Amino acid sequence: MILVLLALTLLEGRFPARRDPGQRLLNLGIMIARMIPAVLLAPLVSAGVVEAARRAGLPAVTSAAWPPAAATVAYILAIDFGECMFHRTQHAVPFLWRMHSLHHSDPCMNATTAERHWWGDSVIKALTIWPAAAILFRPSAATLTIYALLSFYHYFSHANLRVSFGRLSWLLNSPAYHRIHHSSDPAHHGANFAGLFPIFDVILGSYRPGAMFPPTGLDRRPETLIHALVWPMTDEPGAPSEPEARPA
Repeated sequence: MILVLLALTLLEGRFPARRDPGQRLLNLGIMIARMIPAVLLAPLVSAGVVEAARRAGLPAVTSAAWPPAAATVAYILAIDFGECMFHRTQHAVPFLWRMHSLHHSDPCMNATTAERHWWGDSVIKALTIWPAAAILFRPSAATLTIYALLSFYHYFSHANLRVSFGRLSWLLNSPAYHRIHHSSDPAHHGANFAGLFPIFDVILGSYRPGAMFPPTGLDRRPETLIHALVWPMTDEPGAPSEPEARPA
C-alpha cells in the first residue's frame, strides 16, 4: 500500500493533471486513524454476518462445481456492482452523504484521496454489501486475495494524473473518468459512480466519458484530523450530487 501510494505520488508530482493544492498529509492521517475500524473491525463484523447466514442455510449462487476462474470473476463483478450501488446510495441519502462528503471534500483529488473516507463507512459496508456478496458467491481465500490486490487499483483511479482510456473508458475506471465524478462543477454531478468497471454506469445511465480534468472538492473541508474524524457530526457539508441529478 505505502509503496503504491509513494510511486503514484511521485508520478503526480512529475505529471500532475492539475496543480491545485490537495490535503495529502491529512488523507494519510485519516488512513491511519481508520485502520482499526476499516482493517480490523469491519472484516470481523462481515465474517460474523456471513457465518450466521451460512448456519441459517441461505443458498449461494456459485458452488464447488464452478471453475475457480468463473467463480472469481462472478464474485468480483458482484461486489463491484454492490460497491457501485452503495456509492449511488451515499449520494442520494442525506445521512450517508454526510459521511461520504469527507471523501469528496479533497480540494485536489489524488492517490491518497482513495483513503479519505469516514471510518464508519467500512462498518456499514461490513453489515451490508460485503457479506451479501460473500453469502451469494462464497469466495475462496484465493478469490478474496485477488480482489484485495485489485483494490489497490483505486489508488490509481484517484490519482492526479492526466490519464484517460478514451473510447475504452467503459471497460475500466481511470483518473480522467473518476475525476469527473469528483468534479466541483455541478454540471458533472451524478456521473461515474463505478469503482472498477464503468459498465455499471452504462447500464444505470450515469456513464459520462471524457478526458476532462476539472477542479474537485466542496466548499467546506476539514483542516484537522479531529475535524475529519467527527465530520458527519459537524455543519452541513453541502448538498449531495444525486444519481438523478445528471447533466444533460
